Amino acid sequence: MELMKETDKRFIGIEKKIGLFVIIAIVGIIVVTAFIGVQQGIFTPKTTIYFIADSGQGINEGMAVKLSGFKIGKVSRLSLDDVAKVKVELSINTRYMKWIRTDSKARLFKEGFIGDSIIEITPGSITAKHITENGTIEFERARGLAEIAEELKNEIKPVLGDVKEIIHYINNPQGDVKQTLQNLKKFSDSLSETQQHLNALLKDADKGVNTTVKKIDSVLDSTKQTVNNIDGLIKKVDNDIPNILEKTNKSLENIQKTTEEIKKVTEQTAPQIPSAIKKGGEAAEGAKDITDSVKKIWPIRLFIKEPEQKTLNTDSYE
Repeated sequence: MELMKETDKRFIGIEKKIGLFVIIAIVGIIVVTAFIGVQQGIFTPKTTIYFIADSGQGINEGMAVKLSGFKIGKVSRLSLDDVAKVKVELSINTRYMKWIRTDSKARLFKEGFIGDSIIEITPGSITAKHITENGTIEFERARGLAEIAEELKNEIKPVLGDVKEIIHYINNPQGDVKQTLQNLKKFSDSLSETQQHLNALLKDADKGVNTTVKKIDSVLDSTKQTVNNIDGLIKKVDNDIPNILEKTNKSLENIQKTTEEIKKVTEQTAPQIPSAIKKGGEAAEGAKDITDSVKKIWPIRLFIKEPEQKTLNTDSYE
């Protein structure tokens, strides 16, 4: 063995190497332990305070204690007091004690629906005194899911009853809702019929308008033709007026000449008129005598009626 130590170079100074390895391992263990201690707050000054709970349900040793969302300590121990209530001991980092006062409250609740349970301490008012070592604060248990469910049940139950009554009221055939829906259906049907009638009326009106437009167009065409004819007639009259005036003047001249000639003839025949009238009267009397004689002849008088004698009215002016 001594021969191997003297000849094998691997074993030269092995004691020093082993000693150095052991020292490094010990230092590493110390550093890790110190780090863990710092993380766990082992080397941090602590202050112990308490609260009293009716039940220890949901409270465990090592449970985190938080203030405004920051971890400030943990539950260090649970115990029963003389009246069977749970005395919970909290280990709080001393540097956070300035925010915990005599009116602060500890509250147990879950971080979310599936989160861990924690103890939340509310900050006290500025006017209250700071809590001291081994001091006691109030505790209130946050409502659990069962309590919340029960409360929701109690609140929802009347609502469900009202909803049930509303549904029954809506489904009632004689209720206002059903009647209103029926009236709306009837109104909708009547609107549909009215729309059909309006469409028919619009179609008829469209046809009537088209017919009227056509008639108006024909009347306008006829009027235009009449106007054209009148224009032609006016032009013709304008052209014929000079000839008519000329002919009229000639007729007037002829009438004037004829009148003058009649005047001359009348002046020439005026002395002969009395004798002609006398001869005419004598001829008329002779004709009368002849007529009376003829009327008295037998065959002729049968066909001639004697004139009736008319009596004049006394108040007549004739």
